[in-house]
Amino acid sequence: MRIKMSSEAKRKLRNIICIYLFFIFTGILILGVQKLKAYIEQVRFERWQKAYNFRTEGFLRYRLSKFAYAKLEFTNYKGEVFIIEDDNDMKSIDTEAEEYIAEKTDKFGSYRFIEGEYTQERINNFNDNMKHIRLWDYSEEEYKKITETERITEFTDVKNINELWEYLSHEKVEGISNMGALDTIGYDGTEQPTKIIYDYGNGEEKILAKKDVIGILELFKDNSLR
Repeated sequence: MRIKMSSEAKRKLRNIICIYLFFIFTGILILGVQKLKAYIEQVRFERWQKAYNFRTEGFLRYRLSKFAYAKLEFTNYKGEVFIIEDDNDMKSIDTEAEEYIAEKTDKFGSYRFIEGEYTQERINNFNDNMKHIRLWDYSEEEYKKITETERITEFTDVKNINELWEYLSHEKVEGISNMGALDTIGYDGTEQPTKIIYDYGNGEEKILAKKDVIGILELFKDNSLR
């Protein structure tokens, strides 16, 4: 048995359906706009993060070039070449990062080390110091290697500045590189300055610090000199 609807009832039903459809479509539209905004923000954040990482790499490479008496060459995405010799020269890298964030480019330039006359000597000093410097550990009452005290990657000799960069740029934990960990050397597990020596390996030693810390720059000096 079919029930006939009056024209008024049909009109009300159509209105109800239209209202429901309106709210459904409005909800979908709002949700779509929110997702679009979230996507845009995510893309912006990712671009900012990549630009930040690129600039940080440039700064750390610049620091290493100063430690090793080398030069840092930066070629931007346009092919223009810059030699980064002081803090002011970092502006060329900042410009590249800013243009990437502003979506004026979708790529970054590149870095290259140019070794100097004394670069290899400085690298040899670093190798030597990482092998011979020892730090007194109060809790265990024994001398330990830098890698043990600073809890960084085990060290093996590096042959050139690119290999040294690979070691120093390696992150011991997220956000902290080996270079960052070596900025200040000498705090043992008790968080107090300790005794630092150069161990010649034949029972002789040279005191570098009696109760103090040393900086990463000391690792590029010849501490074997008596």
